[in-house]
Amino acid sequence: MSTEWLSSKEAARRLGVSAATLYAYVSRGLLRSEGTNGQRERRYRADDVAQLKRRRDVGRKAESIAANALDFGTPVLDSSLTLIENGRLFYRGQDATRLARNSSLEQVAQLLWDCDDRPFGARNLPPLSAALRSAWLAAAALPPVDSCLVLLPAAARWDHPSWVEDRAAMLATGARILRLLTAAVTGQPLSDSPIHEQVAAAWHVAAEHTPLIRAALVLSADHEFNASAFAARVVASTGANLYASTMAGLVAINGPRHGGLTRDVARLFIDLKETTDVDGELTRRVNDRISIPGFGHQLYPDGDVRAVALFAMMRDLVPASPELAFAERVANAVEHRIDRKPNVDFATVALERVLGLPKDSALALFLLGRTVGWIGHAIEQAAHGALIRPRARYIGPRPGA
Repeated sequence: MSTEWLSSKEAARRLGVSAATLYAYVSRGLLRSEGTNGQRERRYRADDVAQLKRRRDVGRKAESIAANALDFGTPVLDSSLTLIENGRLFYRGQDATRLARNSSLEQVAQLLWDCDDRPFGARNLPPLSAALRSAWLAAAALPPVDSCLVLLPAAARWDHPSWVEDRAAMLATGARILRLLTAAVTGQPLSDSPIHEQVAAAWHVAAEHTPLIRAALVLSADHEFNASAFAARVVASTGANLYASTMAGLVAINGPRHGGLTRDVARLFIDLKETTDVDGELTRRVNDRISIPGFGHQLYPDGDVRAVALFAMMRDLVPASPELAFAERVANAVEHRIDRKPNVDFATVALERVLGLPKDSALALFLLGRTVGWIGHAIEQAAHGALIRPRARYIGPRPGA
């Protein structure tokens, strides 16, 4: 089959852009071009132009939401970890909601990190140095994210193998970091036991409800290039080790537009519990244009599959829970008013209340699960070997103006 070639004018017409934008696509690596017999005019493959148009059309809704931000738009980077497509979530081609039913976080880490179980061998723990012991005491009373941020630098200082850049050493370091953060979140000694079992034991979760902890961790493991994963990946691209990349992810996840949104959802539950008229309070908020956190997700127009999976498991395992009934009542009432379904933030806070977990445990579960993704992205970026450095689109005053 012969290749159809387009002139720059025709390629720009099919894409609906100016010649300058067409050349920008080429400079950003989004479109290929080649010269024609030594002439200045470039030509473009028609199938490349069609593919770029499809990609751009698919992302147009998200890009209109993002406006001029790096949010749900450019830059686009290659990754083999996670696919979000047609309202579903896949880890290396496997349905994440199915994995949540029968896999541990360590098994999902093996999938995302593309490794066997050797990194999770017995006693692969960070060295318990004097610095780490001191940090442990300082972090004891802090919230989960802050506790992790105190412990990570102390552990990194004396974890000498973490600076080795070969793949096996990075994988082993990733497992040590995951176990360190589990200890930070639970306030328990370092352990090589399955993470969901450590969390359930520390939070006094009944054995029959422990699968809910495991599922929440697995469903939080990765979500493509979200803000914290991108932060971790940028740091990894500089050649920094996995401790540094994980710290970048933690700093980002704590923000109220990312994992920290769970605090706003928790506050919503408290406020609605305290009112005698839930429906009236929700109507007031909608009328006053007060944001209702925990609903809607740009990548899941028909509903966040992670929330759907968690609520389904809660119905199976704690069907008589008054907190579950209340959460579903709120979800239905909000959807009726603003046509948005609950997202994973709402679902994990509902789980926190259903199981009677400690304050901020929804965020703690999220950060523990997402640590697997941060490490996976850092390892993938290290193998890629390139520095992530987007260009700015300058909109300030021109020189001499």
